[in-house]
Amino acid sequence: MDRAVVRRGLCPLQPPRRSMKPNLFFCLLAFCLTLAACAQQPAEPQPPEIIYGQDLCDNCGMIISEAKYAAATLLVEGGSHKFDDISDMVIYHLDHPNEVVKAWFVHDYNSEAWIRGETATYVRGDINTPMGGGIVAFENKAEAESVAAEVNGKVMNFDEMRVEVHVVIHGQ
Repeated sequence: MDRAVVRRGLCPLQPPRRSMKPNLFFCLLAFCLTLAACAQQPAEPQPPEIIYGQDLCDNCGMIISEAKYAAATLLVEGGSHKFDDISDMVIYHLDHPNEVVKAWFVHDYNSEAWIRGETATYVRGDINTPMGGGIVAFENKAEAESVAAEVNGKVMNFDEMRVEVHVVIHGQ
């Protein structure tokens, strides 16, 4: 039998050789589809890094020195703002309504960990904060209620806190 015929898989006595190319193609296709699916998942927004004792508040220009009072925002069009006080964050965005906020960040008053501002519980009371707003944030509502009782404070959600700052600043 002609060896060339056998090599080409044309010999009727031997089964034709299978090419590895289709298997490789399907493996690469599966990999690319998996990669594309992962790339479409939006990443959870992360707060900007604040260098305490060095970075300046974007509202008042003071040095941001204490994490438990600091706040930050990420903007839809890119960029971020850093603040030394939660009330400064709210005031800044009341004064700049054209800047659309993608994510609000505050620190938990007790743990000083970053938490999402939209889901935090707030206390406004007799608390000495950098700009005198007297507002602190908590991840846990029970902790907020406990601190509120100690500081003659009011417990609020995110929207209530923003209205409270607006009323204090603008009297409405």
